[in-house]
Amino acid sequence: MLMQHIGVGYFGYYRATAYAMKHSLMPEIGKLRMKALNFWDKHGIRAAADAFDVSTRTLYWWRRLLRTGGPEALIPRSKAPLVRRSRHWHPDVLKEIRRLRTELPNLGKEQIFVRLKPWCEARHFTCPSTSTIGRIIAGAHDKMRMIPVRLSARGKARLIKKRSVKPRRPKQYRPVKTGELIGMDAIELRMGDLRRYIITMIDEHSDYALALAVPSLNSDITSHFFSKATKLFPVAIRQVVTDNGKEFLGNFDKTLQEASIKHIWTYPYTPKMNATCERFNRTLREQFIEFNELLLFEDLNLFNQRMAEYLVLYNSKRPHKSLELMTPVDYILRESKNCNMWWTHTSPVNAKQKCHHRCETEMSCFGSENAFDRLAIYFRAFSFPNRNHENDNFLVYNLVYKAIA
Repeated sequence: MLMQHIGVGYFGYYRATAYAMKHSLMPEIGKLRMKALNFWDKHGIRAAADAFDVSTRTLYWWRRLLRTGGPEALIPRSKAPLVRRSRHWHPDVLKEIRRLRTELPNLGKEQIFVRLKPWCEARHFTCPSTSTIGRIIAGAHDKMRMIPVRLSARGKARLIKKRSVKPRRPKQYRPVKTGELIGMDAIELRMGDLRRYIITMIDEHSDYALALAVPSLNSDITSHFFSKATKLFPVAIRQVVTDNGKEFLGNFDKTLQEASIKHIWTYPYTPKMNATCERFNRTLREQFIEFNELLLFEDLNLFNQRMAEYLVLYNSKRPHKSLELMTPVDYILRESKNCNMWWTHTSPVNAKQKCHHRCETEMSCFGSENAFDRLAIYFRAFSFPNRNHENDNFLVYNLVYKAIA
């Protein structure tokens, strides 16, 4: 098979393409200088100098740069000095700073300055300032840091592992697809000596949310909840953002790694980095928990069943302002219509019958890979009029609570 590049046979195609790429990637100041030179060619040098508020000497200099180096020469170069001053301190001063950091392990720069100043005066050395001492410590290969030697159970020196750096959420990051970023959090409720916890998770793009009340909270319970809740999510999950709580460590983090899901952490004491989930927690409190708080401590199973009914309403009937007054399920279906039985592809009567029939007969198959199609049908079934309320409760119970608990 013969393969050729685009533009073969056209004279000057690649040269024009390279020029266009360089011009499109040129900074704004370079484009401004090019514009001033083009204005000079059309209206004269005096008019260009007045229009761009530069001298004629500067315009001649820009034109000389354009002729000698091309458009790239109009981009200002760095004005940083080629040869920079380096620190030169007496070796004894550096040794004394290290000795002080060794005598009192990891002593701060302010404390070192207090003890170093009389030592330098006694030996007629110039004493570095507090900020300079900090730069000397930071410039050392080992940061002049003392690490204690810890022994294992057999008396051997144990290697100290460096603290791993957690991946943090980038500043001003917003997901653009459903499933790209899932926010998770936990709500703690108390009544006397009793404690109950509600694990919440929400998709930050579509506002699709799930929650479950549990009697205790640890990484095992959170991991179990997540593994079950992923089967109720319409699309695959790519990233999860959580705070630094212990319930999101251990087995939960291991579960995400095994599923190839990236775990993003918020900074300590920064709940605004997980603002979508925090706002869902408030909505869940105001619209459901405060009306069923006693039930949470008396009958946890019944509380989860009723919360499952609320979650169905939240995901399939409640309009969301962030989604232009659409429901999360409608928004997901508009974003990606993958269901072959979606009612726009069939007649309205047949669609209702098939949808309701599948809701009653295929509820036990929730955990398969094709959960998205059935999930859309299940939620659509709840919007049909003249349905049996007892059967509706049964569907809701199987839909959310039994699939998670």
